Amino acid sequence: MGVKPSASQDDISKAYRKKSRLLHPDKAKQSFVASRAKKQNKPKIPGTKKPKVHVNKPPSESEIQKAVRAAEQRYARLGVVAEILKGSGRERYDFFLSKGFPAWRGTGYYYARYRPGLGSVLFGLFLFGGGLVHYGALYVGWKRQREFVDRYVRHARRTAWGDDLGIRGIPGIDGTGAGTSASPPASFAEENGQAVLNRRQKRLQEREAKKEKKTGNASKKGGPGTPPESDPEVQGPQGAKKRVQAENGKILIVDSSGNVFLEEENEDGETGEYLLDPNEIPRPTYHDTVVFRLPVWVYRSIKRRLLGTSTSANAQTVREDGSGSEDDTTKISAVSRSSAEKARRRGKRNGRA
Repeated sequence: MGVKPSASQDDISKAYRKKSRLLHPDKAKQSFVASRAKKQNKPKIPGTKKPKVHVNKPPSESEIQKAVRAAEQRYARLGVVAEILKGSGRERYDFFLSKGFPAWRGTGYYYARYRPGLGSVLFGLFLFGGGLVHYGALYVGWKRQREFVDRYVRHARRTAWGDDLGIRGIPGIDGTGAGTSASPPASFAEENGQAVLNRRQKRLQEREAKKEKKTGNASKKGGPGTPPESDPEVQGPQGAKKRVQAENGKILIVDSSGNVFLEEENEDGETGEYLLDPNEIPRPTYHDTVVFRLPVWVYRSIKRRLLGTSTSANAQTVREDGSGSEDDTTKISAVSRSSAEKARRRGKRNGRA
């Protein structure tokens, strides 16, 4: 504006009108065209050649538009400064003018200055949603699944042996010494003093017996000092066990060591027992998120298609080679047969002669 900080409003208005006449876009356009068309007089040096005729070219339309845009920006900035100095923001403007302007200009300024495009916005949303949000959802699901399994295990142990630990045979834990735990129904309890074998254990024993019959007395070949072979490790409940019905109707088996198994039937109708352990549930990692799995899936699908076409072409060539070899063998066999028949005919003719 060209005025002092202590100038009055009238001085500011006069300076604004004077400056606006100089910086007006129409005036700037005319002055720009006139400055380009003005002849440049160079000082003559004695003893030099006569200067050549110089023709000034008028500015192009793009140059004029560029100059007009710059003038419009200057004029708009001048109007903003005048409004600030005439209004209530003059004190704030004077303070920052004397103390210095802050480096942080706000999110709106940076968004207008570095405005992202559609591709960068979609990529950022993909990284945020498919990476951070997806991992958070996987982690929350993993925690809930662990809590669910742990709650069912504790419920089964409490129902079977009367305590969350559920280790039978230790006084004060299973409740047998104090007599406080109520026995479960007879349909779910199987206590005969010995470990009751289930169907799976029986099938394993039958298979081992068949193997021993086939091999014979192979264990005796090791000599009297050879220790006997240990029994195969049996997967399933060990020792005394109890069946407990869960809240959702599933049958849970609790053994004497406190392990809880889920009893289910597979597609073949065979009953299987699966250990319920919260520590067996895998914890989600970064490789389980969409950010990692989607590019891997795209890469594998492209690779499968490319390798599929190449393998199909190789298979076709192999088939063609095989068919060609078969044709060659059939031709060779036909030729050998015809030559053998001709030899027989010659032999018969020689015998008659």
